[in-house]
Amino acid sequence: AGAFPGTANSTQVSFSAVGADFDPDVSRDGSRIVFVSWNDQRLGEIRTVAADGSDMRTVTRVPGHYRRPRFSPDGRTIVFERGGGGYLPSAAWSGDPGVFRVAATGGEATRLTKEGGNPHFGASNDRVFMEVNEDKKLKLVSVDWNGKDKRVHAQGDMVVGYELSPGGDWLAFRENYQAFIMPFFGGAKTVDA
Repeated sequence: AGAFPGTANSTQVSFSAVGADFDPDVSRDGSRIVFVSWNDQRLGEIRTVAADGSDMRTVTRVPGHYRRPRFSPDGRTIVFERGGGGYLPSAAWSGDPGVFRVAATGGEATRLTKEGGNPHFGASNDRVFMEVNEDKKLKLVSVDWNGKDKRVHAQGDMVVGYELSPGGDWLAFRENYQAFIMPFFGGAKTVDA
């Protein structure tokens, strides 16, 4: 993460001297940025920083292999993936993979699911949406705040990614190198994408 390209008043918001920062997300009110910071010795951390580059915080308590942190609509919670290492990156801290949530101010992470990726939100804080591979199809599922009440919303044979709009009324997805968008009703019935 660096400055926002193309902005007149850009500010560098990452500070890794040895390592890399990636997967940024901006809170809906524009006040904070969350990202993954990686260092080969320390491994990964999820950090937040104010939009002006001040007030850097590490919100995860243990090192790990973190990906895709996202703010909840109210900005009080961050959801993210935690996976495993091995081969090139260290295999240390590879246990307990899944989708997690943590307070945006930091604290103990809570696992929502053992599988899934690309966790994100629609219009409200009450359901976490994510992608899950099941039955040779990529599905868009959601769970409640505790990882329960799983619902399958969409599925497709050749779909490679889903993203719910911030308002929760549109679903974008990629299939066979093309992008599509369709209305999203959020019901319990699965829609073929």
